[in-house]
Amino acid sequence: MKPSKFFGLFFPFVMLGIPWIYLAYIWNDLPQTVATHFGMNGSPDKYGDKSEVIVIMLVLTVAGMVTYLLLQNLYKIDPKKKYTESTSVVMKKISVVVILLVSFISFFILHSMLHSKITGLPLLFCGISLFLAYTGNLMHSIKPNYFAGIRLPWTLENEDNWRKTHQLASKVWFAGGILLAILSLLLNTEILIIIFLIIVSVMVAIPVIYSYIIYKKSLHN
Repeated sequence: MKPSKFFGLFFPFVMLGIPWIYLAYIWNDLPQTVATHFGMNGSPDKYGDKSEVIVIMLVLTVAGMVTYLLLQNLYKIDPKKKYTESTSVVMKKISVVVILLVSFISFFILHSMLHSKITGLPLLFCGISLFLAYTGNLMHSIKPNYFAGIRLPWTLENEDNWRKTHQLASKVWFAGGILLAILSLLLNTEILIIIFLIIVSVMVAIPVIYSYIIYKKSLHN
């Protein structure tokens, strides 16, 4: 088996399995009633039975694995057939970072439940921000497909629109992700959550509006 195939096969199981090992390690220390939701100040505002931890972990694990397998095998299922196994490297890179992010979030949730409070929230937001920046750095290389990218009717129907939209989105997401990573380490938690949502909304809105402008212009040509 080639090293790359070996890595692709076992990597997600190892990374998604580590949080489960941590859960087994702390299981006896978890209270019977655990915090399942936290307010903006980091204090718990909703509780549930200890068994709900397993459900939450299962959801995260399945979501991470499905996303990983989808991106890893996009060239096999994409109706547009823009990818081959050799040209789907960008999707495989994103899939690896998705698994790392899900594993990181799983650890964060378990740690918060164990201590009944959120600690290190800026670190979590910094990790998510760097994920957005990394994705942005790759976005200009994403070819038209139905599963990843700025998937709008006018971008999917026009390759030039897709290319220009993702070239802009790549710059916006990279810059926005880096900015958010810096702000995550500087701002108060409650302010950070608001700023984070605003900046992410802008990061999404800019390429969407830009792609629509290109679409409208093409109608008059």
